[in-house]
Amino acid sequence: MTIGAGGCDLVVLCGGLGTRLRPAVSDRPKAMALIHDRPFLDFILEHFVVHGMTRIILCTGYLGGHIAQRYAGIRHPYEVVISHEPFPMGTAGAVKHAAALIQSDPFMVVNGDSLIEIDPNQLLEFHAAKQGWATIALASAGARSDVGFVTVNSHAQVTAFTEKQPGTVPQYHNAGLYVFRRDVLKEIPDHRLSSIERDVLPALLPRGVYGFVSAAALYDIGTPERLAEFASSRHEWRGGVLS
Repeated sequence: MTIGAGGCDLVVLCGGLGTRLRPAVSDRPKAMALIHDRPFLDFILEHFVVHGMTRIILCTGYLGGHIAQRYAGIRHPYEVVISHEPFPMGTAGAVKHAAALIQSDPFMVVNGDSLIEIDPNQLLEFHAAKQGWATIALASAGARSDVGFVTVNSHAQVTAFTEKQPGTVPQYHNAGLYVFRRDVLKEIPDHRLSSIERDVLPALLPRGVYGFVSAAALYDIGTPERLAEFASSRHEWRGGVLS
């Protein structure tokens, strides 16, 4: 059965230290990096709320008070719940720490320092059709060398996660947006550092991980240069449901 975006929880990973972005953003979490006086996290929430998502769990860590101060207690037109990790737990560890707050099956996870402009309803439809344990949004690999690469077969099933090798042309890279069936939470250890990319997804390959390939615009603010690129792309943005 397919659930629409309105019935799916969105977990946003906002707890990273953001060391590469520190020269440009030193006083706040990288998800709160300002673009035209608005935090990047606003743009993420705007995108998913416009497409119908109504329940959002923000996983905070480093300087998480900045995030709680802005978003905690929001109830309309969407609900925000805060899950604060007591120590750096990694991407999967943060999701497991928030497990008691996640109500939907499946649920969606997005990195707090990137945005791919996919309609989450389409991603959920794809996930339901494939009936796998996880679905990853994928973008064309291009010239990126600082990301993990993903190989899929003719059925869109992920067969390998690799690093870029000299002389090879990788297919796709992970765009930082996932759908997981709820059972995945049982596979993540409690109270431990754990990574979606390095620990969870490779372990799930035998159970079915699928790649949703998209040509949608993808933005990553992980470095000062990419933050500036995103700001340039939004020079005429005037806000919307979060204004």
